[in-house]
Amino acid sequence: MSYTFSRSIDEASGINSQDFDNVVQYNLDWYDRKIDRGLSAFHAKHNLTFNWTYDLPFGKSLTGFRGALVKGWQLNNISTLTSGHPFTVRLGFNRSGNLNTTSFSMHERPNVKAGASNNPILGGPDRYFDINAFELQPVNERGNLGRNTLIGPSLRNFDFALSKSFNLGEARALQFRTEVFNLPNHPNFAVPSGRVAFTNAAGAVTPTWGRITSTVTTSRQIQFGLKLTY
Repeated sequence: MSYTFSRSIDEASGINSQDFDNVVQYNLDWYDRKIDRGLSAFHAKHNLTFNWTYDLPFGKSLTGFRGALVKGWQLNNISTLTSGHPFTVRLGFNRSGNLNTTSFSMHERPNVKAGASNNPILGGPDRYFDINAFELQPVNERGNLGRNTLIGPSLRNFDFALSKSFNLGEARALQFRTEVFNLPNHPNFAVPSGRVAFTNAAGAVTPTWGRITSTVTTSRQIQFGLKLTY
């Protein structure tokens, strides 16, 4: 078992737009780097992983065909529980007047309303955060929302395997395996794809705000296998 409690802070987590999907990789102002200082795109506060193997205690005294069929089964597990990664709510247009109109490096952020949280998480894939926590800042000013202040969904994944080995003499063995990935069929959602709050200077709210449209793990998958060792 391994547990990590961590906090990672930087001003930019990658060097181009393909490095991380949850945040813009480019600085808002190269001459004022501190305004982009925040949680790293890969930050995860808690990370717990563990695995175990259990030899099922069935039929140890059995011999012959019954013993070959019943005894020797083994159960294995690999589990991961991780906090969510951060992301940034931003604007879909240039509000501060910094002349940056390149879409992949657009890093304009709105204001946080007085008394509102900069991490207004509602939960659920339809509207993951509360759009009402944000508002447009005055024209030609930067928004006061920080970089990567919102935390995305956590990850919980449990993989199991059931195996049975059949001895084929002294030098060979045949192993049958049933492997189940994401046994509970739990949906591990990605950060919202709808991270734009307002689309224009009139304050039009983006229809897709807060929506999550993808997962970071597959649905439950089951596979069977045979392995011959010799």
